[in-house]
Amino acid sequence: MKTMKRYIINLVLYSIVSLWMFSSCEDYDFKDIPDPVIPEDMTPGLKLSRNEIMIDAMGNSQGFELRSIGGGWSIAPIEETAWVFDYEPKSGDEGNAVVGITLRVNEEMQERYAKFVVRQENTGVTDTILVGQYTYESQYTRRSDSLALLVLHESLNGEKWRNPWNPRKPMTEWSGVTLQEINGELRVTKLLLSDFSLSGNLPNEIGNLRELTSLRITGKVYKCPNSLINLRKLESLNVNFSDGTEWFLPNDMSSMLSLKEFLPGQLKIPMESFAGIYTLPALEKLTISTIYLIGDMPEGISRLKQLKSLSLGGTNIYSLPDDIGDLAENLTTLNLNGCQALASLGANIGKLVNLKTLTLSGCKVLKELPEGFGNLTSLTALDLSNCEGLERLSSDIGNLQVSTLTLRGCKLLKEIPESFGELAKLTKLNFYACAALETLPESIGNLTKVTEIDLSQCTALTSLPTSLGQLTNLKKLIMPRTGLTTLSATISSLSALEELDVTGQGGTTGISGVAADVFSGLTKLKKLSASNNSFSGGLSWLKNLSALQTLRLDGNQLSGQLDLSQFGPVLTDVYLSNNKLEGNLNGISTLTKVRNLYLDHNLLSGELPAELGNCSTLSYLYLNDNNITGTIPVEIANMNLGYGGLKLNGNKMSGEIPAKVLSSAVWKKLYPETNIYPQQEGYGFSNVQ
Repeated sequence: MKTMKRYIINLVLYSIVSLWMFSSCEDYDFKDIPDPVIPEDMTPGLKLSRNEIMIDAMGNSQGFELRSIGGGWSIAPIEETAWVFDYEPKSGDEGNAVVGITLRVNEEMQERYAKFVVRQENTGVTDTILVGQYTYESQYTRRSDSLALLVLHESLNGEKWRNPWNPRKPMTEWSGVTLQEINGELRVTKLLLSDFSLSGNLPNEIGNLRELTSLRITGKVYKCPNSLINLRKLESLNVNFSDGTEWFLPNDMSSMLSLKEFLPGQLKIPMESFAGIYTLPALEKLTISTIYLIGDMPEGISRLKQLKSLSLGGTNIYSLPDDIGDLAENLTTLNLNGCQALASLGANIGKLVNLKTLTLSGCKVLKELPEGFGNLTSLTALDLSNCEGLERLSSDIGNLQVSTLTLRGCKLLKEIPESFGELAKLTKLNFYACAALETLPESIGNLTKVTEIDLSQCTALTSLPTSLGQLTNLKKLIMPRTGLTTLSATISSLSALEELDVTGQGGTTGISGVAADVFSGLTKLKKLSASNNSFSGGLSWLKNLSALQTLRLDGNQLSGQLDLSQFGPVLTDVYLSNNKLEGNLNGISTLTKVRNLYLDHNLLSGELPAELGNCSTLSYLYLNDNNITGTIPVEIANMNLGYGGLKLNGNKMSGEIPAKVLSSAVWKKLYPETNIYPQQEGYGFSNVQ
């Protein structure tokens, strides 16, 4: 009985102990079990806890342990490296030590490495440790790229894009996304979203695309995040958002180390934040066209040492920064087209000696070109068109080496400096609509390379310099609707002239003189336009102009007999309306290339010749309001006239129109009821009403 009791008691105790042990094992974390203590190795020598350390881009301190048995130790880099900020301690006694290494911030695009040597002084034993540093981009991967794009897709209403992305498909199939293998994985390097119907806010996550080199986005985007400055590998940034989208630029954008091209389009950039652009260290091209850029540009643009192209066309800047002249080394293109509020170029514009292209067209309140402007000797072209307020050119403008100079629409420009004649390379000169220009300098005769001059609508221009005749290479002289009343004989000296336009102003007498005296010596002339003037005399001089293709002398006082045989062989267009020419149309078939022949409102007589049927090229023949007699020859039916291409009304024609003519295909499209049938009083055709 006692034995049984003892057995039961032992069994209960055993059960309790077992239950406790098993319940404890269920919750015990084996990681908390300490490692067994291993006796230190006291063998003489040098041991490091590791041989490689990677430190983050910020350079935060990392360390390693070492044990030196048998003597003291020291540590030093194999090569002095500027980005190694500090390492401590640099030496120590026998025993254990912890060495900490601190690096400077890694602003570079690549990871970097430095090797340190640890030396035991007594024995000469050495070991090495490699210290590396990540870039800011090292923590970003293909996965972070895809996540950033998904957020962008959602933020910009991707489901309604013209080419929406399918998240279930790989990024390689997403439109506008370019991938490139970097460090063994595909990364997003280009993002082109210029025709996607975007709408929404550009998310901060776009700054996580750390391998991006090119970004172009257009659409209804209402927010531009500052996280863009994290894209240190970005080389081209082209954004054209909704009108008025604002981006208040960060003060410091220097983290965009690679940005060479910045095209913010219509972004509204407050002028007080504009100086942030000056911190872009690699910028070569800056193009801003928003009307919302208003005011004086801040100083500091000289910091953009690499800038080659600066385009501010369409902005409302008041002036250029004074230090713009410090960009002389690299700046070759300056576009100020349409800067309607720009009143001054500043005193230092002339320092940009490497400038090849300068566009100032549409600078409506710009009053003058400052002295020193002539130092821009690398310019090949200068466009000052529609600078409506421009009153004065710099006296040193003759130093320029431009081949083309456009002053079109400079309404207040009254005179041209004498140094203008020193523009030795000038080939084209445009003064169109310079309404206040009164004369040209005599020195213009020195511009022997000039081939084209346009003086159209220079209404105050009343005389031409006699030296104009020295321009032996001048091929094109365009000066309609000027204030000229005569043309000096010097015009006839322009032996190379191919096109001359001296069309007069309607309602005035225009230019007077004998046509032969002015035009007969221009033997290479291809196009002559002298309508609405008071030129007199006959047309016998036309036989000298064998190259003439277009003749416009309508609205003058020309008289004498019309002799079509004197017309040149290549004439295609002849306009002699509203003169006092006499004669008939005999010999008209010799004009084998004429398409348009306007002889209305003259004193022509005689009958229409049958040879008209041979004029296969003639499309328009205007003979109305003359004294032509007879009826219409049947050969008219063979002509290829255009709609309304024959006008005979207002003559002295009579008789019966041939039935073949009346039934011909050409007759109906001539609108005979108005263009042919009405004749002078007492005349008319017998078989039509």
